[in-house]
Amino acid sequence: MRRISFNHGLPAISLPLAVFLLALTLRAVFIHHWGSTLTLLSDDLGYIESARRLVEEHVFSYWRPRLSPTPALGPTTYIMPGYPIFLAVFIWLFGDGSHAFAAARYTQAIFAAGSVCLAFYLGKHFGGRLAGLGAALLCALYPPFVLYSGLFLTETLFGFLLLLFVYVWLKLRPGDRRGYAFLGVVSGLAVLVRPTGVVLLVLALGALGLHGLRRDRRVRSAAVSAGLALVFFFCLTMSPWWVRNAVVFHRFVPLSEGGGNPLLLGTYVNLEGIKHGWHASWPVGKDPMETSRLQTSLARERLQTGFQKDFGRYLDWYTRHKFKLLWGRACIWGGEGKIPPTLTLYLHSFILAAGGLGLAYSLGRRLPGAGRILSVLAAFTVVHLVTYAHCRYALPLLPLLATFALVPFGGKGADIA
Repeated sequence: MRRISFNHGLPAISLPLAVFLLALTLRAVFIHHWGSTLTLLSDDLGYIESARRLVEEHVFSYWRPRLSPTPALGPTTYIMPGYPIFLAVFIWLFGDGSHAFAAARYTQAIFAAGSVCLAFYLGKHFGGRLAGLGAALLCALYPPFVLYSGLFLTETLFGFLLLLFVYVWLKLRPGDRRGYAFLGVVSGLAVLVRPTGVVLLVLALGALGLHGLRRDRRVRSAAVSAGLALVFFFCLTMSPWWVRNAVVFHRFVPLSEGGGNPLLLGTYVNLEGIKHGWHASWPVGKDPMETSRLQTSLARERLQTGFQKDFGRYLDWYTRHKFKLLWGRACIWGGEGKIPPTLTLYLHSFILAAGGLGLAYSLGRRLPGAGRILSVLAAFTVVHLVTYAHCRYALPLLPLLATFALVPFGGKGADIA
């Protein structure tokens, strides 16, 4: 296949700077135009209230209607603290009003534009500057990415941290202790924003474990040293959360305890009987954490009964159908009437098709790092197949596919040449 050269005639910083400014401008204009109308009236309200109570009463709590019969405003481990803390910073700086929320949205736009730059460098890693530019433009222009930079949800921060982790991970050699220490911090921050971020830590440790199986003693020693650095700095980053939970609840709570709802929701084949993410028969405890425990127990019962009585239907639901729910739809929730649906559909289809083919091409050519990208996509997909699959959860992963969209047409990657 003939390759297109795009590696000469421009300063090294010009393309990433240009796509950063393009992405930032699009998001800033969108946020300026739609402002406070950007809401899902869902998880975002819970995050905002959690941030308010953190500033006003110095209590990390989380409550939404349906999670308990009366407002439960005491300390919680129902969610991870990272995103409410992010919002709380702006409420503390600017007061509880429109200025704080505007500042938070524009800051998210900066992180989102940073993700576009990371997509550029990931594409460049595999297919040169043309592939990097293609990945960056797809991420800059994809309407749901623009939309979610203005919504108070974890996708923007988590997506940035995920891409940063993957990019640094691709650069590291097993003996790079400082690099793996940095990965430990990034993975810890990702987990503090969204608990599924622990997948990143597991994958990096698994890759080091494979290096540790080699016969070369120096390679094994380097892999062990890097793994220890990774785990130590991950634990160091997570330690404030762990200490807080031990002091408040007198037990070790490593992540969050709100997984009962998505686990139970995912047991309903084709979401039958579900309205607005809820079923009228679900148990409710005295607070969100007890509700989550009750729903986890019910989810296990439903899984056991469902697979015993209708194995084929449940197997199809937990594989093919959930996969389609996760990847097959463009996420425009919250953007109805605000983003162009036709353009969204076309770009979504292109990212899936071109990105998937480009990833297959890269795997076939055995391009270094392609297997790691596949492992990230596969691991997060499995997590959401087991729990609840929604197109929103694929948003942080789509830039990884966009990375490969133009790789077959580009030159050799910067680190593969």
